[in-house]
Amino acid sequence: MTTDKLESKKVVITRPKERSMVLAKLIEENGGVPIIIPTLELQLVKSPELIKIAEDIESFDWIIFTSPAGVRSFFEVYPSRTVPCNIAVIGIKTEEVLNEYDNTPDIVPESFTAEGLLESFKDIDLKNKNVALPRTLSAREVLPDGLTEYGANVLVAEAYTSGVPKDKTQILELSDLILNRDIDIITFTSPLTVKNLLDVIKEYKANEYEEVLKALREDITIASIGPITGKMLAQYNLKAIEPKKYTVKDMIESLIESL
Repeated sequence: MTTDKLESKKVVITRPKERSMVLAKLIEENGGVPIIIPTLELQLVKSPELIKIAEDIESFDWIIFTSPAGVRSFFEVYPSRTVPCNIAVIGIKTEEVLNEYDNTPDIVPESFTAEGLLESFKDIDLKNKNVALPRTLSAREVLPDGLTEYGANVLVAEAYTSGVPKDKTQILELSDLILNRDIDIITFTSPLTVKNLLDVIKEYKANEYEEVLKALREDITIASIGPITGKMLAQYNLKAIEPKKYTVKDMIESLIESL
């Protein structure tokens, strides 16, 4: 069903291109114009630690996936489909991708954050349990540190990299769009989507950096998927609309309610 709630507003999507389609469709269905300009690039990695987890999966009590990319990377090296240990995931999309590989998670926290997952594990005995954690090494240490505090033996495996796009042309064009007020809304779905955008502008268009921040603060609506991304925005004194449930669907609904 299509509505005109976004009134033809131009909405920038900064998440990786391969993960932008659902958000772009939501924007279009609500009468907005999606503009996909990724400020984050994902690349799957077949690290030795990830291969070890795949080969020795029966020695693990839990495997935790924090993103769809972590799931896909694991199954790139895992020779089977069925995972014999317990599975926990963060986020609906991560759960959906896991389902594609015919597996169902044992835990999906209500709050789609590392803190939310640790809360879900609070009443589960993890002492001396082996926990596999395939993810990007640039992620926060909150989850592995918390699991270790619960007594778990945690193996973190690099499953993908998340960095600045090699081709920065679009990001620099986005800087111009922001300065010229040629967009209405910009969405951020992870701390790195924020940091990468501003780091690139600061490095390549240093003379425009403060003006870009001024435009973002005063003239452009910012939507954040959740509190972790919101904290990164706050470091730049940028205020954002934030949903109570951390999904792109809820982010768009909160955005519409605020307009």
